[in-house]
Amino acid sequence: MTAPARAAGFTMVELVVVMILIGVLAAIGIPRLMGDKNMEGAVFGDQVVSGLRRAQKIATGHRRTVCATVGPKAVIVRLYVGNSCSLAVTGLTDDDYATTDSVLTVKSTPTTLYFQPDGRITQDAAGATAVSAGAIDISGNVNGQNTTFRTIHVEGTTGYVE
Repeated sequence: MTAPARAAGFTMVELVVVMILIGVLAAIGIPRLMGDKNMEGAVFGDQVVSGLRRAQKIATGHRRTVCATVGPKAVIVRLYVGNSCSLAVTGLTDDDYATTDSVLTVKSTPTTLYFQPDGRITQDAAGATAVSAGAIDISGNVNGQNTTFRTIHVEGTTGYVE
């Protein structure tokens, strides 16, 4: 006698697992492919915080005043030399904290922050005026409405960036 022929095809368990995987990939992948501005705003906010914290670490580590200019596409970190923020930090380019071309807006008060060697954040290079309750708003236009994605708080006397 010959063995009965085995039916070819997928089991019900295999089909359900594949459908679940496709659903998970669609739920995660489609918003990213469609350009989710909420995600872009959150990511850029994290990059701004990272850039400001890095500027503070460079200032305290090198015992130099460091300027951090917060712009709509990047945080530019430079050493304060002479009377201006002109010397680029070694190993750090202006594009280290850049985002993609987007419609994000960054509102910062003040725009340039001066990180002092003792860890304070000031509004001037001399370190006379500490930033008090400084805020950086990351916002953008989503479906015709201006939406704030993240507000970054800067405390000048302690050097805390949140």
